[in-house]
Amino acid sequence: MTDIGASIPPPPRPIEYRDVDSRGWWITVLVGFALVALGLWLLTNLYESVTVLAILIGVSLIVGGFLEASVAERADLGWAGWVAGGMLVIAGVVVLVWPDITLWALAVTSGVALVLGGALHTIWALSARARQDKTLHLVVGLLTVALGVVVIAWPGATLVVLAVLLGIRTLVTGIIAIATGWQLHRLGA
Repeated sequence: MTDIGASIPPPPRPIEYRDVDSRGWWITVLVGFALVALGLWLLTNLYESVTVLAILIGVSLIVGGFLEASVAERADLGWAGWVAGGMLVIAGVVVLVWPDITLWALAVTSGVALVLGGALHTIWALSARARQDKTLHLVVGLLTVALGVVVIAWPGATLVVLAVLLGIRTLVTGIIAIATGWQLHRLGA
């Protein structure tokens, strides 16, 4: 008989305080305070922060469009994925080029891009016959269309909710960064 205990490797050594690199802790704290300030500003200036929202939404549409095109290339989605990705990129550029955009126009531009991109995704999924992930693509397309319709139907409420969520997320991220930086400082002391 062989010894079973001899073939099992020992568990990895846990990370200890001396293993933590605490240099630069102050940068984390500084970034945390900046994020807390930005989060508070977003939460107290919901309607005035449209420019910040426009930039974030524009960038997210562009990144989403490139991601859609990248997925189209890898998953062999054909022209529908490329067109959907291109429309998201164009909508993102429109939002970025027009930074003084109104709440209504920002929501409608984003909503139309979502509806058209989701519709193309749905059409492609319905036309794909032999793909195993056809149902997944169909669900994603239909959910994207539904989200776009909601954004178009309630543009003011959509952006206020987005501003509140973004403000809360930024605030919480800043608090976590401050706590992490301070903990790094304490570990290094």
